[in-house]
Amino acid sequence: MTYSRVFGYAVSGIVSTMGGLVLAGFVFAENVPPPIRMTFGVVLVLMGIYRFAITRMRSAQNERENG
Repeated sequence: MTYSRVFGYAVSGIVSTMGGLVLAGFVFAENVPPPIRMTFGVVLVLMGIYRFAITRMRSAQNERENG
């Protein structure tokens, strides 16, 4: 497993977890209005999913090319 793949999965997990924490109200609960907090949480979760998918597609493509 290469460094870039580990880094990609780690970033994906961290961003998705932060998005979940924002949606659950553990982060930004008092200072931010609920609609903005929900939007920010959903965006973070989607960014984490996107990062996971991109990392997985790149690693699969590298495995096909390198055999």
